[in-house]
Amino acid sequence: MKRSNENENDFRSENNEKKRKIIDENELIKKFLCSNFYIDKTLLIKDFIEEISSIICVTAPSGYGKTVNLNMLRYFFEMNYEDENNNKNKNFFENLNIAQENKDGKSYIDLYQGKFPVVYINFDVINLSNSFDETINNYKRFVQKLYIYYTSIKNENLSDYEKEMIKNFKNCKANIYDLKDSIYILCNCLYNTFKKKIILLIDNYDSPILNSLNTNFFDDLYSFHQELLTNIFEYERYIFKSFITDMDYLLQNGFIEKSIPKLSNFKMLKKEYINNRDIIWTLFIKCGYLIIADNDNIISNNNKLKIRNKEIKEFIKIKFSNWKNNFYKYFKYSEIIDLFIKNYDEEKIQEFLENSINKENYSSNEDLNNWYALIYSLLSLNNEYVIVTKNKYDEKNNIRELLYVHKDYLDRLNNNCDNNNNSNSNNSNESNKKNDQSNPDLSEIFYITINIVHKEDKIKEGCIQALDDNEEFLFNGKELKNIYNKIIKFGISVCGKKCGVIYEINYGNKFKRKEMATKVYSGENYDDLYEKGYYFIDKTRMINKLIEKGNAVYLITRPRRFGKSLNLKMIQKFFEKRTKGDSKGNDVFDGLEVSKDRKNMRECHKYPVIYLNFNDNESKTYESAIMYLKSKISSQFKYQREKIDFKKLDTLDQKLWNKIENEEEDMNKLNESIHFLCQCLIEEKFYKRKCIVLIDEYDKILINSFENGYYEMFIGIVRSFFSNIFKGNEYLYFGIITGCLGLELKTFYSGLNNIHEHTLLSDHLFYDCYGFTESELKKNLSHFEIPLEEENKIQKEYNGYSCGYGNRMIKNLYNPYSIMKFISNNKNKKDDHLFKNYWFSSWSDNILNKIIKENEFSFKKDFLSLLYGNIIIVEIKEILTLKKNYLKDEVWTVLLHSGYITLSDKEGYEQNIKEMDDQIIKLLQGESKLNENDVNEDLIKKYKNNQLNKHLYNNMYYIKIPNNEIFNCFIAKLKESLKNEIKDNNYINNFINGLFNKDIDTINSNLNDYLTCLSQYHLFANEKDYENVYQVLLMQIFIFCKIYGLTAEKNSGLGRYDFGFPNRNKKKEYILIEVKTCKSENCNDNLLHKECENAINQIIEKKYKMKHEKNGYSSFIIYGITFWKKTCRIEMRINNNDIKVPS
Repeated sequence: MKRSNENENDFRSENNEKKRKIIDENELIKKFLCSNFYIDKTLLIKDFIEEISSIICVTAPSGYGKTVNLNMLRYFFEMNYEDENNNKNKNFFENLNIAQENKDGKSYIDLYQGKFPVVYINFDVINLSNSFDETINNYKRFVQKLYIYYTSIKNENLSDYEKEMIKNFKNCKANIYDLKDSIYILCNCLYNTFKKKIILLIDNYDSPILNSLNTNFFDDLYSFHQELLTNIFEYERYIFKSFITDMDYLLQNGFIEKSIPKLSNFKMLKKEYINNRDIIWTLFIKCGYLIIADNDNIISNNNKLKIRNKEIKEFIKIKFSNWKNNFYKYFKYSEIIDLFIKNYDEEKIQEFLENSINKENYSSNEDLNNWYALIYSLLSLNNEYVIVTKNKYDEKNNIRELLYVHKDYLDRLNNNCDNNNNSNSNNSNESNKKNDQSNPDLSEIFYITINIVHKEDKIKEGCIQALDDNEEFLFNGKELKNIYNKIIKFGISVCGKKCGVIYEINYGNKFKRKEMATKVYSGENYDDLYEKGYYFIDKTRMINKLIEKGNAVYLITRPRRFGKSLNLKMIQKFFEKRTKGDSKGNDVFDGLEVSKDRKNMRECHKYPVIYLNFNDNESKTYESAIMYLKSKISSQFKYQREKIDFKKLDTLDQKLWNKIENEEEDMNKLNESIHFLCQCLIEEKFYKRKCIVLIDEYDKILINSFENGYYEMFIGIVRSFFSNIFKGNEYLYFGIITGCLGLELKTFYSGLNNIHEHTLLSDHLFYDCYGFTESELKKNLSHFEIPLEEENKIQKEYNGYSCGYGNRMIKNLYNPYSIMKFISNNKNKKDDHLFKNYWFSSWSDNILNKIIKENEFSFKKDFLSLLYGNIIIVEIKEILTLKKNYLKDEVWTVLLHSGYITLSDKEGYEQNIKEMDDQIIKLLQGESKLNENDVNEDLIKKYKNNQLNKHLYNNMYYIKIPNNEIFNCFIAKLKESLKNEIKDNNYINNFINGLFNKDIDTINSNLNDYLTCLSQYHLFANEKDYENVYQVLLMQIFIFCKIYGLTAEKNSGLGRYDFGFPNRNKKKEYILIEVKTCKSENCNDNLLHKECENAINQIIEKKYKMKHEKNGYSSFIIYGITFWKKTCRIEMRINNNDIKVPS
């Protein structure tokens, strides 16, 4: 076999000084496939015939005439298959140089022209498809057309096998094994038919190989194509001459010094050789794109290369740009680069780099440079970005650095970029002119630092060292943080053929988060905040704390609508590794508190997150609850399947996964399902970090089971389910469980010592992560232009929550849901703001209703004291067990965790005791009424001193009602609890309206009707003094009806009156009430009348109205009320008028 290239004179004859004729005949130009004209190269025919080798392979650059010369050879040698004596093409050559050449007294035309069967094959017309099988089908169609061309083959001269093969090839039905023999069979058939040797002309023989270099079926196609060519030349008996050419291969322009190996055999075109950088330079030289600067005719090692000429330089610039674009687009390298610039996918980047480097035969002493070259070559494919390298670096240093900059932001570095990436610099400059550098949006760059370590177990540490290197972000003398707003830095550490990748996000010194919109959000989905542009309060400090604490399981309980679900979604959004191609949300956390520590951002979008929310559970039966649990788990398996390569799981794991996903698994396996999911995600190395498990509203499924009567059956399932997730799970990074109540959760984790409970009673970690603080409220009001003067009113309505942490307490936490609803109704309003009970109207709590009703809270003195605005001491249990009948301390636990009461501290308690109304003290004491003749009675003082000296023991806490909104909620709940006992729910309202309207008959009838509805227990349980009981009853009514300006047992004149308040229907009019009881065993109307008169006279004689007269009141309504068992009488005197009695 003879190989040649353009350095061997293009097969020119020794007679090349002979005159070449330019033929203008259109038919000749068309037949030889010339572009515009034909230069006579027919002496090549003589060289071809005289060459002693039967197979000749010629390599030359594209455009050097290889295809034209092959067509010339074809039309010179090819016979007329229908009539061998009729030479159709002879006239084309009679006036060309070959016509002047003779051999043994005869011309070359007479000896050789039109004498041979010719097989002409151009492999460049075979299209590559998306798979090996589809490409083979294209081969079949190619061979089909080839066989159809030779329709004159005489079947009588062929074997049955050959006839059958011709039929199959023409019908495109040959298998792949026969296809490998297709050219050989064709040549053999032509030889057998015409009894003449074959001229075989093959154009672009290597085209299928080179075109498939970067496909996933290269090896299969290479093997097939090699066998096809080998079979052609295995039996040369039928070949007279063979002429083969190849196509060009393009790389890049400019000067470069490289080692140039010799291209010695066909196998060097295999992918593993082509991917080697050095063999590429050899190909470019052979294809005519580059020359060796020192010696154009010799290929040697370590030569300086340059582009051949300006024409080729422009050709390369266009072709290389197109090649890069196609390579980037069609060979999925765009997806790989997106792993850097969009997804920040550490695992996929590592996988790609390791797979690529492992296919090379690099020497170990060049590890760092090999990895650097690989990353550089990959990133250079994206024409929208430019690689900027260090101006100076030490080759012996164990670190390499580069910047990857979008062309729109390149000018910020004053064009200090690598020249190899400036092919579109003019366009870039135009783009830069349009780009406003003062605009803080989107100006991000990628900073890649690569270092080398010498042990694989040091790779992760090496990544961190790479990230920590150059913390000042100085690059080529530029302070990057003063130029760009966002710097995504990749630390890549390499060791041999292994590597690690970790990224972090850094922010420029002038970075400012985009101003948030004025859309109010009170929902629970963190994605909405970003995607729909809502305003929100930054609570990402919770993420800081989770990163700092690391591996643990957290139980967090807070009242409903306090941000539990929103925070869990925030945590998921931050930690969860996104799916392929999902670049949305890269800027969600930009400028937020979590981003201020760049080390936090090393954890962003890197973990598998399993999220379960049981808030929508409405199961009425045990069976439906099991189906609900299966459905929730199935949804999570479906969600995670989309994020992994499912086929990588082994067969047994795939089978179990499918059963769980299809809700076909039994409860034993279902209880272990989430642990199994964690195991699949980590053991198969879909993720290099452990799982995060988030469970929201965990108590909803338990409360629902309790309310519907299957709690005892269901609790074991839930206990086993939770235990399998969080106890001894080696695949777990951390877990968070949220709910309202701490429902015996610790019993789920027998032996688990790393569960941390965070409740309103004690939360040293997340105390400021739920609810709005004072400063956060001010931000809200300012953003929505609500005057800060309204803050006092807002405090009374929605403030007052507290959370304990350590020996301290964070106070003045606002209900976030109520605040955002209030702002939604009042934003941009200067006055006349609308205050509503938003929190209570957002949900219903059946279990709370049941607890209040069964414990008769409406008639508990300490509870009424709470409603009156006092702080009391109660026992609160940390863990609550759901059951039918609750003890008093368990009820306080429910109320606290549900948000109806909150903690107070000793300071607040002591201040409250000092200011407490004497009447309330008397009610709490259960003592007889104070002696009116001794106004300096020491009992009240003694009581206060006793309360002030109280010490809190285990599980004892100060509590209070936090604000007006909760007070109103309580009143509504308590009124609802009385509905079943009080037939006419208007008794109380009518009684109160009668007091203001001075309607003595309405007052008497409604209060008496109300008393008849109450049980004996309500009125007399645990009370020795009936008068005290009825004072409690009236206090309850006044509190329920929210009587404005209510005072009780206040000093005025010569004593203390029982109750007093302004008349809301008439200005400057005040109502005073004195309560009496009838002590007689046989009380009648006359005795009740007498006590009413005594009560009215006491108010007048003791001058109780004196204090209020000084305050501007000029009219007084005086009521005397006397109780006896379940009856009462009320009489009234207005100023100096006579006493009015009921009719």
